[in-house]
Amino acid sequence: MKVLRLSLFSLALLSNGLFAQTLPVAAACNSQGPQADGSQVLSCYRQQLAQQPLDYWFVDNKQAPREYRYLLNSVLPAHYHIDPSKPPVQVNTYKLNSQSWSPAGLVTPQKWTHDVSIYIPKDVKGTTAVLAIDMTPDVMIDIAQSTNTIVVSLDNIPSVGLIYDNDKTPRIEDDSIGRSFELFMDNPDQRQTLPLHVPMSAAISQTIRLAQLELKPWHVDKFIVTGASKRGWASWLAGISDPSVVAIVPFVADILNTKDIIKHMYKTYGGNWPIAFKPYYDHKVDLDVDKPAFDKLMKIEDPLQYRDSSEASRLAIPKYIVNASGDDFFPADDSHYYYDQLPGEKSMRVAPNSDHMGIEKFMQSSLVPFVNRYQDHVALPTVTVAKSDANNPQQRLVTFSEKPVKVVQWTAVNTDSRDFRYNCGIRYTSEPLTATEANTVNLSLDYSGAGWQARFIEATFADGYVATTQVYITPDAKYPVTAPASKGGSCQTLPGRAQIN
Repeated sequence: MKVLRLSLFSLALLSNGLFAQTLPVAAACNSQGPQADGSQVLSCYRQQLAQQPLDYWFVDNKQAPREYRYLLNSVLPAHYHIDPSKPPVQVNTYKLNSQSWSPAGLVTPQKWTHDVSIYIPKDVKGTTAVLAIDMTPDVMIDIAQSTNTIVVSLDNIPSVGLIYDNDKTPRIEDDSIGRSFELFMDNPDQRQTLPLHVPMSAAISQTIRLAQLELKPWHVDKFIVTGASKRGWASWLAGISDPSVVAIVPFVADILNTKDIIKHMYKTYGGNWPIAFKPYYDHKVDLDVDKPAFDKLMKIEDPLQYRDSSEASRLAIPKYIVNASGDDFFPADDSHYYYDQLPGEKSMRVAPNSDHMGIEKFMQSSLVPFVNRYQDHVALPTVTVAKSDANNPQQRLVTFSEKPVKVVQWTAVNTDSRDFRYNCGIRYTSEPLTATEANTVNLSLDYSGAGWQARFIEATFADGYVATTQVYITPDAKYPVTAPASKGGSCQTLPGRAQIN
């Protein structure tokens, strides 16, 4: 027999599915026409949606993993695991219409509809929940069981099959984002909510509104937001625009300081682009990087640009940045363009021998210790790197803020190009290191061989938390002048066609 556990508030209004929870709009958002400062677009759009009744309804109720076990064990990859010995988790599912989004009437269909599931463990700890975007049920269940934290799952973000400007082409994922960028830059002052991460971020905030209503018995009002790739990008933006977001864990969203990241990508591949960049290449984003319209796009899209805005303090919320050592999109050393500029509590993990999609294997092992630390008010471990030898500028001293139980040095070499994509056959090898009593290890960046070397240090702590240094590429100042060899599939490049300064 299914047990329906709805809040009294939900039951009272379930007949029409519209839930009135409106919030005031900031004065800066009440002006007519475009926002003079693009950094207000996200917050103003979120506040405008919050003025409208929330449109959602209850769908179902289950016990997990009991009723989920057959499904999980039959369709998920082998690295996923649900422990049936742990207490069951209550799973309530809902449908949410987060918004009707069609700036200037350019996009159809307008309605964004999502599946939202709330995973409630037996003994709930604290008033902060996790909001995870498009992650699998086993990850949700494991986080709930292992941290005693309520987990909210949001699916179908971004909305699929979007058609822009009557071009009769339904688009998804990066193709949809690229098309939204292209149309925004055609008329940036009149299309400020058109970049696709704007409604993506808003869908997160609308889900937070739903969860706050349904979780009133547990007094949940704050959220740790996590997602991968474009959903990780949206996690950054939700953290900036929504004060209910108190921490973020973005996976493979190496996009801060976006313009410099794009230029670094171009140089890394010898004046070419990785094949993963194709959706943006198809929409001519590379041709617009040095144009004023792109700068206006970045005022909305680039999280690092909010340092100089009224939302600057939001960048200081705790953040655990998890990247892939062999990402298909992003060069391994992208973080040098932003990490040291980020304020507040922060930590990084580089997943060794992983491509963009392979980061799924590292989600549970990253999220569980992070959430536990947040709930228990335990600081994140810090990893600092400093020059250690005045006579050898390639020597570094790595210092950990707490004692690691395991330290590993990961190294990869590409003798032909500065390309460390996993799908191009690059593999990092590991070397165990022993930390001193002062919790330090030495890192040598010396390399005199052909091509380039990539290296980073990984530390594992007693609670399973993993933190790394950034990836260091040697020689750092040298870039190739030709494209790396193509091996087909995800190991290809697209020709450069514009002078990127």
